[in-house]
Amino acid sequence: MTCASCAADLAADARFCSRCGTAVVVRPKGAEERKVVSVVFCDLAGSTEMSGALDPELLRTVLLRYYELMSGVIAANGGVVEKFIGDAVMAVFGLTETREDDARRALVAALGMTEAAAGFDAELRRDHGVRLRVRIGVHTGEVVALPDPGERQAFVSGEVVNITARLEQAAGPGEVLVSAAARSAAGAVTVADPRRVSLKGVAEPVEVFRLVDVPPADPERTRRFDVPFIGREADLAALDAAWRRVVDEGAARLLTLVGEPGIGKTRLVAEWLRRDTGSVVIGRCRPVGDGGTLTALAECVAPLVYEVERVASVEPALALLRRGLLRDGTPAPSLDATAAAVARLLAAVAGTRPVLLVIDDCQWAQPSLVAVLDRLLAGLGALPVLLVCVARPDLLDAFPDWETTWPSAETAVVGRLSAPDSARLAAHFADVSTHDTATTEWIVGQAGGNPLYLEQLVAAVEHDDATAGGLPLSLQALVAARIDRLGDAERATLRLGAVVDPDGDGFAAADLAALADGGDHDRALRELVRRKLVEPVADGRYRIANGITSQVAYRGLTKRRRGELHERYAEHLAARAASDALIGTHLAQAHRYQSAVGLPADTLRSRAFGHLDRAGAEALRRVDLPWALTLLEQAADLTTAGDPGRPECLQRLGEVHLTLGRHEQAREAFTTAAAEADRPVTAAHARLHLAMLRQDMAELDRVAAEEFDVFHAHGDDLGLSRVRCVLARSHQRRGEQGRALNVLEPALRHALAAAADREVANALGAIGLSLWHGPLPAARATEQCRALLAAHRDRGAVQATLGFALTMLHAIQARTAETAAALADAQEAMAAMSYAESRFFRPLLGALVAAHGADWDQARWQLREALSAASAVRADSLVRQTRLELARVHLAEDDTGAAGELVRGLTVDDSADLANLLGVAARVEPDPGRATELARRAVATARRTDSPADHGRALLDLAHTHARLGRPVPALSAARAAERRFAAKGHAVGSARARRMISELGGRPR
Repeated sequence: MTCASCAADLAADARFCSRCGTAVVVRPKGAEERKVVSVVFCDLAGSTEMSGALDPELLRTVLLRYYELMSGVIAANGGVVEKFIGDAVMAVFGLTETREDDARRALVAALGMTEAAAGFDAELRRDHGVRLRVRIGVHTGEVVALPDPGERQAFVSGEVVNITARLEQAAGPGEVLVSAAARSAAGAVTVADPRRVSLKGVAEPVEVFRLVDVPPADPERTRRFDVPFIGREADLAALDAAWRRVVDEGAARLLTLVGEPGIGKTRLVAEWLRRDTGSVVIGRCRPVGDGGTLTALAECVAPLVYEVERVASVEPALALLRRGLLRDGTPAPSLDATAAAVARLLAAVAGTRPVLLVIDDCQWAQPSLVAVLDRLLAGLGALPVLLVCVARPDLLDAFPDWETTWPSAETAVVGRLSAPDSARLAAHFADVSTHDTATTEWIVGQAGGNPLYLEQLVAAVEHDDATAGGLPLSLQALVAARIDRLGDAERATLRLGAVVDPDGDGFAAADLAALADGGDHDRALRELVRRKLVEPVADGRYRIANGITSQVAYRGLTKRRRGELHERYAEHLAARAASDALIGTHLAQAHRYQSAVGLPADTLRSRAFGHLDRAGAEALRRVDLPWALTLLEQAADLTTAGDPGRPECLQRLGEVHLTLGRHEQAREAFTTAAAEADRPVTAAHARLHLAMLRQDMAELDRVAAEEFDVFHAHGDDLGLSRVRCVLARSHQRRGEQGRALNVLEPALRHALAAAADREVANALGAIGLSLWHGPLPAARATEQCRALLAAHRDRGAVQATLGFALTMLHAIQARTAETAAALADAQEAMAAMSYAESRFFRPLLGALVAAHGADWDQARWQLREALSAASAVRADSLVRQTRLELARVHLAEDDTGAAGELVRGLTVDDSADLANLLGVAARVEPDPGRATELARRAVATARRTDSPADHGRALLDLAHTHARLGRPVPALSAARAAERRFAAKGHAVGSARARRMISELGGRPR
C-alpha cells in the first residue's frame, strides 16, 4: 500500500504513514460519490510557542500522542481520520458508511477530543510546563468522496471542507464551533453564543454556535411519538357524521377523505378510530411495497375472516378469496367473483353490526381495485357499511368519475392547520426556547398549515445550508443510511433507477442494463424489493418506493456521473424511438451536469433543445397546456439570442402563457420572438398575439389584415386560420353572424390543414356562436352544431367550445333534457381544460342555462363566480358581458337598483352588446324621455345585426320601458314584434316571455 497523502510505501499493518503521519484507512475501491457528511477540523492553539519550548524529539513524541488521542476518539465514534495537516486533524463522519446519526457522532467526538486534549494538557503542564489546547470546527454538507486511498487524491472535497476549516480558525482555545447545518442535522444538542461570522472564501456570513453538550439520544423524540393531535375538530365531526348516517340509515356509503401529502389524513383517521364513539372498527388498510393490485382490500378483509369462517353460507366465498385476494392480493378468478365474495363476507358481518372499512393512500389504487370497490358498493345496497377512502388529490385526477360514480358517495377535504394550531404544533416539534418569535412565525408561515412541512422546516432550522437538495439533513441522513447499507450491486441499481425514473413512472431491468456494463440487475431489484426500497409494478417493471429515496439515491452520484448516465440513457431512448420529451429531458440533464463540471456540452444543449421544442410544439398542438409549458420553458432556458429555432420556441411559449392567462410572461415571450425572428411568419404570429394582448379591437383588426398577406404568401395555414378567426370576430362584434360564418368556414379548413387542435376548437366555437346568435332557425342550427361536434369530437377542446353553443341552442328551445345533457358534457370538458378562460366560461354557461330556466338564484351565484374569474385574467370584454348578464338577472327580480349599478359607467363596442346595454339602461332610467330614447336606440342598434334574438330582446326591453312608463299600447305593439322575432329564430324561451307580457298588457298572444 502507499500513503494517499505523500505516496510513501506503507507496511501491511501500518496505522499511520511513517513519513507524514496520515492515518491509514483501508476502504473499498470505487467511483467518486456525492455524500452528505459531517467534517471535524481540529487544530492546536499556540503550537508555535509549544514547538519553541520543546526539544524536536520531545515535540514529535507529543504530537504523535496528540494524533493518537484524537484518532482514538474519532474512531470510537465511527469517524474516519481523513488526513493530518501539520498540527491539524481532519475527520469525516459518514464517509465510508453513512449512519443516520453521523452529525451527532461528529459533535460527540468533537467534545470528546476537547476532553482528551484537556487531560493531555494537564499532563504537559505538570511535566513540561507547556500548554496543549485545541480548537475545533464542525460542519455538515455535501461533498465529493473518493473511497480509494490509492488514487493519491483527497478523499473528500467541496465547500464543506473549507467552511469547516474556517470554523476551526474562528474558534477559541478549547471551543467547538458548529454550523447551523451541523446543529440541525445532529438533532437535540445544547449550544450557546449564536453568532454570524464571516469566513474567508465563503460568500455569505455563516451562523455558528458554541457547542456546550450533546445529551443522550432520545428515540421517542426523534420519532415524534410525543407530538399531540392538534385541531381537526371539524374533520372529526365530519367522520362522526358519516358514520352516524350509515348506522341510522342502514345503507352502504362511501366517504372519500382527500388532502395534500403531509396534511395529516392518516393521523386524523387514526385519532378518530381511537375515540370510543360506540362504533365498531373492523379493519384499516395501508399500502405495502409489493403484492397484488387488491392488497389494500385484502388487508381490510383478513381480520373479518375469523368472525364468519364457521358460517356455512360464507364458506364458498372464503374458499374463493383464499385462492386469490387473501393469498396474494389478486382478483382471482375475476373481479366480479372477487367483489361478490367480499360482498358475501361483509353481508354476514353487517347482519350483526355496522361495518367500517378504511383504505389509506388510495391515490395509488389501481383501476382493478377501483372496479372492485365499485361492484362492492353496488352489491352491498342496504347494508350498514361505511367505506372510508383516504387519498391525495391525485386520486380524483386518476379517476375523474370517482365522486359521481356512487350516489351514496361524499367527499371531505382535510384542510391545512390554522396559524395558531400550526404554532402550537411547532412548539412540540422543537425546543422553541432556542428560537425567537420571528423565527417561529417564519416557520409557521412557510409550512402553510401542512404538518409534515412544519416538522421538516423545524428540523431544517433557519438556514438554507441546513438542507441538501431541498431535504432537511436529518431526513437526508436517515434515507442515505439505508442506501449505504446496501451491497454494491443493489446501491448501484437503485441509483441507476433514480436516473432512469425520477418521477416514479416505472422502469425495467433492461433500462438499467442500457446504463451499466454488466451486473445482475434482476437479482439486485429483487433484493431492493425485499428491503422495501423498490416496489414492483405491472409488466415486470419497478419503481423506487418514494420520491425521497429516489432523490437521495440520485444525489449520491457525482455530477459528472449523472451527466454521463443521462446522455447514455438518452441514446438508449433514441434507439428505441422514445418520445422527444423523454429524450430531451435526459439530454438537458446531461448538458446541465456536464457543463457544471466544465465539460464541453454545446452539442448536448442543441440536441436537448431540438427534442424539447418539438415535444412542446406537439403538446401545444394537442392543447396539453401544462405539459407544453414545462417542455417549452425547458427548451427556451437552453437557448441564447441568435440560436436557431429560439424565436419559434418563444412564440409557442408565449401562446401557452397567453392561454393560461399569464399575460406578462406572454408579452415578454412574444416581444422577444418578434425582435429576434428571422422568419417573417414567426414575427407575424408574435405581432398578432401582441395585438391580442393589448385588447384594442381596432388595432387587432388592423394587425390581422396586415399579417394576412404574410401568412398567405408563405402558405402558413396556422396563421391564416388565426387571422380569419380575428376577422370573423370583427363581424360578430358588429352582429354580422352570417358574414362571420363565411369567414369561419375557411378558418376551420386552415386549422384542420395545420393539424392544430386549439385553432380547430377556436374556429368551431366561433362557428357555434354565430349559429346560436345568427339568423338560422334554432332547430337547423342545432343540427349543424351536432354534426360538427360528431365530426370533431376526438379533439379535446371542441366539446367545450362548440358544446357551449349547442347547450345554449337547446336552452333557447326549452329542451330541458337535451340542455342538461349538453351542459354536463360541456362543463366536464371545460373542467378538464387548462385554458384560463375555461374558469370563466364554465360558470357563465351554467348561469345562462339557469337564467333561461328562470332559476335566478343559481344564475346570480354563477355569474358572480364568472365575474370573479374574468376579472382575475383581466379579460375586459368578458367582464362587461358578465355584468350585463348579471344586470338582467336583477331586472328579472325587479331589482332595478342593483341592475343600474352594474351598467353605470359601462361602455361597449359590439353592436349586440351595445343593444343589450342600452336596453338594460332604458329599463333602469328614471327619466321617461331619456328611458324612451335609450330603448329606441337599443332597437335601432339591434336592427343593424342579423340576429333575430337580439332584435327580440331589444323590442322586449322597449315593451318593458313603455309599460313601466304607463304606455300600454306601444308596449303591447313592441311585445308582439318581439314575439315575432323570437319565433323566427325558434327561441321558445324568448317567445314565451314575450307572450306572457302580451297577456299582462291585456292583449292576446298569437
